[in-house]
Amino acid sequence: MIERRWITARECALYLSVHLKTVYAQIARAEIPATKIGGSVRIDKKKLDDILESREKVPIEKKIEEWGI
Repeated sequence: MIERRWITARECALYLSVHLKTVYAQIARAEIPATKIGGSVRIDKKKLDDILESREKVPIEKKIEEWGI
């Protein structure tokens, strides 16, 4: 099976386990790279993966401490 490089916003939300509105908000803030193709939003899954992998990896314990939980 060939894996598609371009995914829909709904597929992106499922892939990231977030709400569809979150995906659209992140697209609007240019946090998720997207383009319109024929009136439909498409996300480059390769670029999305690259962005996720490049983010600083911080242990969850440190984040919880920063959040004051």
